[in-house]
Amino acid sequence: MPLPATRQPPPSFVTVEQVADLTAIFEEHLNVCVWERPADAVLSYWLEEVCATHRFLQVRETRVGDAELGGVLAPLPDSPGRERFRQELAGLVELYADLFGAERVGVRLGTLDAPMCPRFHVDRVGVRLLCTYTGAGTEYLDEADVQHSPLDARPGAVTRRMAPFAVGLLKGEAWPGNEGHGAVHRSPPGSELRLLLSLDLL
Repeated sequence: MPLPATRQPPPSFVTVEQVADLTAIFEEHLNVCVWERPADAVLSYWLEEVCATHRFLQVRETRVGDAELGGVLAPLPDSPGRERFRQELAGLVELYADLFGAERVGVRLGTLDAPMCPRFHVDRVGVRLLCTYTGAGTEYLDEADVQHSPLDARPGAVTRRMAPFAVGLLKGEAWPGNEGHGAVHRSPPGSELRLLLSLDLL
């Protein structure tokens, strides 16, 4: 008598094309939800020009509705591109705060010319928003592709990568009931210059 087929667990990640579908992150089995939005070509060109001459790292706290976003854009040149980028970041802060009912948000914006976190790892946070504007995006694993102890990708695992301008929500170990099941991710390998935005709940 044949053995019953082993039921595969559903993927722990999902990609969506509409911003409203980011609410999927509240589903219990999901650790990663990526909104695959198209890149803003004008903003992308301006940011590449800025990053070619500026290196910076800003870690700030902002309240929803703060037009200056806690001063996170201070190192960037004053130009029409800066205002376009301010509106972009303000929109993501408002989106993130609305999703999780926050009044204050931690903002980290900076250029990277080496992997900040080259090994697969999990974060001790509730849920983090990541968006790469220039360079390669964050890489992540489906839960089924994770090897534990030591934490790494299983042999033959598929490593997925967020595209530029894609908005990713990654649950961490501090999400209620998620201890031991945080999203496993890493910085992309290589020395390509990146501009990365990270938002955290405060």
